[in-house]
Amino acid sequence: MMDKTLRKVLREITPPREEHRNEKEIVEAVFKKLERFDVKPVVVGSIAKKTDLRGDKDIDIFIMFPKETPRKELEEKGLDIGKAVFKSLRAKYEIDYAEHPYVAGNYKGYRVEIVPCYKTRKPLSAVDRTPHHTRYIRKKLRRNNELRTNVMLLKQFMKGTGVYGAESKVQGFSGYLTELLCIHYGSFRKALKAASEWKFHLVIDPADLWENKRALKHFFPKASLIVIDPIDENRNVAAAVSEQSMARFIHAARKFIDEPGIDYFFPPERKPPTKKELKGRIKKRGTKLIAIKFTHGKINPNILYSQLRKTRNSLVKQIEGYEFKVLNCDTWTDEKKLSAILLEFEVWDLPPIEHRLGPPLDKGKREQDKFIAKYREFKPRIEKGRWVADVRREFTRAEKLMPKILKERKGFGKKLRGLKRIGLVADEKILEIDGKEFLSFMGEFI
Repeated sequence: MMDKTLRKVLREITPPREEHRNEKEIVEAVFKKLERFDVKPVVVGSIAKKTDLRGDKDIDIFIMFPKETPRKELEEKGLDIGKAVFKSLRAKYEIDYAEHPYVAGNYKGYRVEIVPCYKTRKPLSAVDRTPHHTRYIRKKLRRNNELRTNVMLLKQFMKGTGVYGAESKVQGFSGYLTELLCIHYGSFRKALKAASEWKFHLVIDPADLWENKRALKHFFPKASLIVIDPIDENRNVAAAVSEQSMARFIHAARKFIDEPGIDYFFPPERKPPTKKELKGRIKKRGTKLIAIKFTHGKINPNILYSQLRKTRNSLVKQIEGYEFKVLNCDTWTDEKKLSAILLEFEVWDLPPIEHRLGPPLDKGKREQDKFIAKYREFKPRIEKGRWVADVRREFTRAEKLMPKILKERKGFGKKLRGLKRIGLVADEKILEIDGKEFLSFMGEFI
């Protein structure tokens, strides 16, 4: 059953010769335009390693500068060269950002990125590692050509299960990480078998660069997964992988091993629920929904998703500081002009009085006097050896608190903090925020 499924997937994901021919022509056209500049161009990424999937429309070209080039000059010249190339190709382009800015354009149906980096054995920046990554993976795949198709299968599996991509939107597995895992374990099947038994904060050191593996958990204390970069022992290739993405991959691996199926690679498109269906779900759950709606200009998606999460975390912390309870929360954006943070409340209505604990009687007199003075009107008393007071709440309903939080905007992402158009929407009115994509998001949320 599994063999048949994998053969079918490979037929679907292997790029046809015509596709590779088109990519080669595009690369040659860009290289020709780069001849008049004093840089060394190199193709990197999945196309260079031949681990690309059918329909993968990204071509990454790095332009290498001598290591003596000042950083500012590299950035400025890199942008100037990229712009000049796309202008001469009569292709639309935009400035994007990694560790430093680069130019990305659309040419003959492909997204082509022209990224400046240093030509050096020891990387001076994160970008400089990429050519080394490409060489490392190509060398490993040359030793075992069957690994190439196994890498392709693992990439498609991760795409199908929604965990492929290190960008802020996904917080998942990058192409390079996927390649490393497949090479490390030896095949697609072995990688899934290993993943089905993973534990959080797992350490993988493919090139065996660290003698004391346990120390890595202290070196990367917040990482859900630690995979040491074979070309840089101080870098965790899996730094972007969230606990949620890791959990989803573990779960999908277990399910696929038990019951292989094509849907793990090509999930069927889900029809979004109707507003009527969603209204029924909202009523049945009996919780309180509040959404913060942001209207904004174009923001780089990596920055936008990161700042939406930062803002969401701050909102939850502030809300729960007033003793309301958030049951569930998530972020959504159309990546163009509209974003939202959705909060589902388990507790959104509180009594007007709250029990405030003061210092124990065996603490300093000064602390006790301060508590008594602060809550004098509420007649502080002693209970179980400490001062207490029953005080009036500032907010008894969550929706009354939200305007205060939005006015102060504490902990909001920088790009969101200064927006003029931020609004509040509650319960069924949330379904009016946007169209089909938002309804699909709501279908997953509730």
